[in-house]
Amino acid sequence: MRKLLPLLLVVLCACTSEPPALAAPRILSITPAEQRSTESQRVTVELDTDPRFLVNYGDKSVQMLEQPVLEIGWQAVKLESYLGHGRFQGTVIPGLGVGRYSIRVTLGDGREATLPDAYEIKDGMGPWLGYWIESIGEQIQDQPFTVIIHVEGTEADSFTGPITINIYRGGERINTLTSGNFSERVLLQEITINESGEDFVVSIQDNDGNSATSNAFTVGKKQKN
Repeated sequence: MRKLLPLLLVVLCACTSEPPALAAPRILSITPAEQRSTESQRVTVELDTDPRFLVNYGDKSVQMLEQPVLEIGWQAVKLESYLGHGRFQGTVIPGLGVGRYSIRVTLGDGREATLPDAYEIKDGMGPWLGYWIESIGEQIQDQPFTVIIHVEGTEADSFTGPITINIYRGGERINTLTSGNFSERVLLQEITINESGEDFVVSIQDNDGNSATSNAFTVGKKQKN
């Protein structure tokens, strides 16, 4: 028995050792990188890390744990939507003064990252346009579905389009099409994807370079008759 004690102590020490500390994240980008002082702006922040998720297989739900927070100046913005590949979305409300700001993202576990001189607040005067895409759920291969795109800004009421729509899978573009027309700041665009799998994303851009990206979604295999 005495001979086994050292071995037991080694095993106990190994079992109670703390896990290695996680590396600090990096902010790769924020898009758009500017905003009018009088308007809200939907932004996408890209990190070099992914969040943790709680998966409930019973009701087939997925919940993001430890929601990250974006800080621009004094303003804190919850990044409530996850688009995949380290990309998070949140809305920056009006209130920040005109100027350039560093940004900071804090994860729920306390890790944080900063990106200096990354975001600009411009004067509220002058024309501008921005877009955001409503959440896209799981789709089926070869079955058309509708993507709902909103336009906002000083010229949104008169804007009709068109815009360019790109469809990506795993970061690789698989299709490009030209949209129909906006009506009362909204575009209902029908899309069909002839592939199946995970990590599909819809990205849009107008002729002036204004853009927006959807959440990542899954396309299931076509059902056989």
